[in-house]
Amino acid sequence: MKKTNIVIASILKPLTDSRAFYKLAISLRETNKYHINIIGFLEKNPPKLENIEFTAIFDKDRLHPTRLLVPFRFFSQLLHIRPSLVIVTTYELLFPALILKPFVGYKLIYDLQENYAKNIRHNRTLSKWLRYPASVYIQIVEKIGKPFVDHYFMAEQCYPQEFPDIKNYTVLENKHHGNVDNKPSFYLPTTAIKFILTGTLTKVYGIEEGIQWFKRLKSHFPQAQLSIVGYAPMADFRSKIRELSINSPDIHLQLSDHPLNQQVIISAMKEADILLLPYRWLPSIWSKIPTKIYEALAMKIPMIIPENPLWIKLIAPYPAGTAVDFSQLNAGQLRTMIAQQQFTQPVGEEVTWESEKPKLLQLVEKLLGQ
Repeated sequence: MKKTNIVIASILKPLTDSRAFYKLAISLRETNKYHINIIGFLEKNPPKLENIEFTAIFDKDRLHPTRLLVPFRFFSQLLHIRPSLVIVTTYELLFPALILKPFVGYKLIYDLQENYAKNIRHNRTLSKWLRYPASVYIQIVEKIGKPFVDHYFMAEQCYPQEFPDIKNYTVLENKHHGNVDNKPSFYLPTTAIKFILTGTLTKVYGIEEGIQWFKRLKSHFPQAQLSIVGYAPMADFRSKIRELSINSPDIHLQLSDHPLNQQVIISAMKEADILLLPYRWLPSIWSKIPTKIYEALAMKIPMIIPENPLWIKLIAPYPAGTAVDFSQLNAGQLRTMIAQQQFTQPVGEEVTWESEKPKLLQLVEKLLGQ
C-alpha cells in the first residue's frame, strides 16, 4: 500500500530533533500509513529507518547570509516531494509553504514551538536595533499565513492565551519522548555531587548565573563537579563560558557550535545527580515549561530550578528537587534537598509524549480524511 507523504520542516533544528523526529515523525511512522520527510539542519549520519527520509537544507552559523536562501531550497523540496501534509516549525518556511499550497494541494500545519516574536523582543539573540523590526516581520508573516493554515500545534499551555486569535489549534506539549525510569526513590550523594547544565546554551537560560552559583557552592561542597554540555549558537557566548570556567578544574565543558543529537544530551543527563535550570525571569520564558523538566522527571533526575511557581508546582509532588535564587547561595537549601528522599511518589505518563501522541494521530487522520 502506498504511504501518504508528510513533510516536517525546520531550519536550525537538527534532523533528529527531539520534537520533529522522536515525537512527531516516530509517532506517525508507527501507524504504517505515512512516509515522513524530515527537513532541517545538517546532521552527520542520521539513522536509516523505513518510511523516514532526511534532507538537510542548512549547515551554517545561524546568522550566515546563506540562511536567506533556505526558503527557496524548501520550495524546491516541496515541489519534488509533493506531500499531502506539510508541518512547518518556523516562520521562515511559512511563505514558501503558503505559496505552493494551492498548487500541490497539501494540508498545512504550523507547529508553534515558540512565540518567535516574543522571544526576539526579550531573549536578546539579535542586536538591539534589529529586535523590533524582526519581531514585527514575524508577526506580519504569521498574520498573513493565518487564513491558509489548516491547523496549529502549540507546544505550550500558555500559547492559546498568547495567540488568542487562533482557534484551530491543538496543544502538544514537549514532554519526554522516552519511557519513565522505574528506579525506586533515592537519596542524593552528600559530597561528590555531579551537576549538569545542558541543552541550548544562551544568556537567557542563565548559564552564567549557573556557573557563578556553582563556584560559590564549591566552598561548601569542594568535591562537587559541573558538566556543561550543549549547543552554544553564539561564538562570543561560547568564549564567555570558557572564560568563566578556565580556572575551575571541576567544570567540564562539551560545547558545540551546531545542534547536538538529542541522545548526546540524554546520555549526559543520565551521568548527573542534579540538573541545574537557572533560567532568567523573562516574559518569553517564565510562563512556559522547559522540556528539560519533563525529561528530568521521566529520568528521575532531581532539579534545582528558579523560584517559578508554575515549575515548583510541577516538581513538588514527586518530589524532584528544590527552587533557589541563583543570584545568591543558600547552601542550607541544598543540604535540605540532600537530606530529603527524592521521587517518593511515582512518575507516570503525565510527563511523557505518550499522553500527547493520541492527539497528534487523531488530528492528522482527520486532516487527511482517513
